[in-house]
Amino acid sequence: MKTIGEAIDCQFIDADNDGDLDMLLVTRRGGRMLLSNNGDATFRSLTDRLPRPPKTGRAIQALATDLDNSMRLSIIVLHAGGPHEVFAQEGAWTWRSAPGFDAFIREPALAVVAIDLDAKGEPDLLTLTPDYAVRRWSKQGNGSWSATTIISASSPPPEGVRPQLAAADVDGDGRPEIIVTSNEGISVWQLRDQKAERMLTLKDEGVTSWTLANIDSQGPVLIEQHRDGSVTLRDAGPGRAPFALLSLSGRDDKATSVRSNASGIGARVAARIEGQWVVEDSLRNSSGPGQNLTPMAIGLGSAPKIDYASVDWSDGVLQTELGLEASKLHRIVETQRQLSSCPLVFAWDGSRYAFAGDILGVGGIGYLLSPGVYAPPRPWENFLFAESALLPKDGRYVVKIDEPMEETAYIDSARLVVHDLPPGWNIALDERMQINSPKVTGRALYFRRELTPERAVNDRGEDVTAAVSNVDLIAADPGEHDRRFIGRLTHDHELTLQFGSDLDAGIGQAILVADGWIEYPYSQTMFAAWQAGAEYRAPTLEAKGADGHWHVVLKEFGYPAGMPRRMAVPLPRLPKGTRTLRLRTNQEIYWDRLSVAWAEPMPIIARTLPLERAEVREVGFPQRLTGIQQQPSYDYSRMVPLWDTRIQSGSYTAFGRVDELVAAHDDALAIIGPGEELHLEFDATMPPLQKGWTRRFVLETRGWAKDVDLYTRDGQTVGPLPVTGRGAAVRDRLNRQYNTRFASGR
Repeated sequence: MKTIGEAIDCQFIDADNDGDLDMLLVTRRGGRMLLSNNGDATFRSLTDRLPRPPKTGRAIQALATDLDNSMRLSIIVLHAGGPHEVFAQEGAWTWRSAPGFDAFIREPALAVVAIDLDAKGEPDLLTLTPDYAVRRWSKQGNGSWSATTIISASSPPPEGVRPQLAAADVDGDGRPEIIVTSNEGISVWQLRDQKAERMLTLKDEGVTSWTLANIDSQGPVLIEQHRDGSVTLRDAGPGRAPFALLSLSGRDDKATSVRSNASGIGARVAARIEGQWVVEDSLRNSSGPGQNLTPMAIGLGSAPKIDYASVDWSDGVLQTELGLEASKLHRIVETQRQLSSCPLVFAWDGSRYAFAGDILGVGGIGYLLSPGVYAPPRPWENFLFAESALLPKDGRYVVKIDEPMEETAYIDSARLVVHDLPPGWNIALDERMQINSPKVTGRALYFRRELTPERAVNDRGEDVTAAVSNVDLIAADPGEHDRRFIGRLTHDHELTLQFGSDLDAGIGQAILVADGWIEYPYSQTMFAAWQAGAEYRAPTLEAKGADGHWHVVLKEFGYPAGMPRRMAVPLPRLPKGTRTLRLRTNQEIYWDRLSVAWAEPMPIIARTLPLERAEVREVGFPQRLTGIQQQPSYDYSRMVPLWDTRIQSGSYTAFGRVDELVAAHDDALAIIGPGEELHLEFDATMPPLQKGWTRRFVLETRGWAKDVDLYTRDGQTVGPLPVTGRGAAVRDRLNRQYNTRFASGR
């Protein structure tokens, strides 16, 4: 990167919502620069991604703020004499001139800050004019920004004094004051009924610049720099109301991956205090220069505590904290919870609705791989229930598809298929998240001969045979996690599997059977990894033949598509004398049980059970339980009505019966959002099993899922609806009939 010269203004921001801090700078030569953090202590310039600068007026200040509550930062650059620049972020590393700022960019200004003066959820802009008036810029109903003068013009300060502007609550009443350089020193103004009234003036002719900081629970203090080079601190005076200090961080512990930056910069807090809202963010609240990392101070007025605070993190996570007491420092770290994955499946097991797994992770819509490149969704998945996971309830098998996460599920059809197996036979499905060949078919694979490894050793030389021998949610430890990127390891996890007989000599089609689960990355994570040049390598399978050489059998063939489940993949012809296999990946995959089996034809006719009832319901959020190896589980009996989830805007399926929507594959969709479920009942009338036989169930679903990640394509809306090309007449009629429940989103 070229030398950029001395910086006169700098702001740290997460410009691309990838979890690390980028730099927005103005140089002494008057240029503006945006430097993107690669995540490995290097930066790259994104200045050429900004629109061309104006030909007149050198840059004097830069400001980043979320102007439209979109969780994407806009950039404002002031130029001496104008015209100024306002950039809106369109997507990954893409900015355009923001509409509606024609008047703003033409009006001369010495400084600018962003502040939510009325706690309405979107900021206003304050500018300091060359005649030292303060103008308030607000967004109008037509999208344009216009200004009113809230502090009248005054005489300029002495030469050599930096013109500065800031906004902060300095008296603790929960409403921000305006602090501005004046001809007398530093003036503080209160805004009351859209008019500013002078609160006090701190007279000091020697002050050349100043900054605000929150160093204790007394609220903001003033740090002043003087002409003689000295620095003084003005402490809080008497008469202030109490404050609660909030220290925000996107980093929890060493075992957890990071989603937002460790400094919490870019997070916004909406605090509810005795019926009133106070809104603060952790971006810079002063025209500079520079930026501090002191806690956020929330003025409580006469209240003893913040009743609850809603935190919007820079990566889009919504989090609520309760009962934050006055005069204390509250350290808040981002809740490391699973925001999205895919819809959950619960089944009646004879005593309760037990968690069975999840589905349609393969059908994720808009999942980002790299800028402009999205993974193609596979709009179907077959899910094999564990043995004895499904028992009749009042003559019906009951299955629930639940959505407790920040995503929308689109269910086109659902079928329950029964496979009755003779003694000694077992079943697996040709199912996985496919990366490379062979192509997934979803078909049932029946087998009666199966070998588990006699010995399994990982890349660290540890014997993990016991960990991969049983389906017990105790998996082989994948190794050290790359804390920068969810679901990625710092080194390849290798498992060398040694078997007691030749694997190339079995009768039937050799298949790799794997029980396990994966920690999924998000679209945002994939962008951050792309930016840093960090690849995700899906599992590759190698075989060692009698010749002692390793041969690639399946290159990056795929992985278990979500939470604990069984997958299988057919193997090509193995090298002669193969007794050793090796799995290698840098994805955070937990292999619970591994085996090789030989699929054979079996004259069994699978039966599809009649769908007796389908109903969309509002049920709430089941409690999530997470094991030490990220093993997810959910307790349907412990349901809460509300949770920290965002909702995509658009039309969802009306609550009630929807049999017609999910009975056939026709692109007519049952659409559910967070806290909702599709309740399914299937006729359980069947002949009893013969002695020694087992009954297995497969849920065959067609559909999709889409999360609200900032980098997911169309992630903020329900639409556009996915289709596979079925007849439009039936699809459109059913969608119009059932999908009538509108949600505005948040």
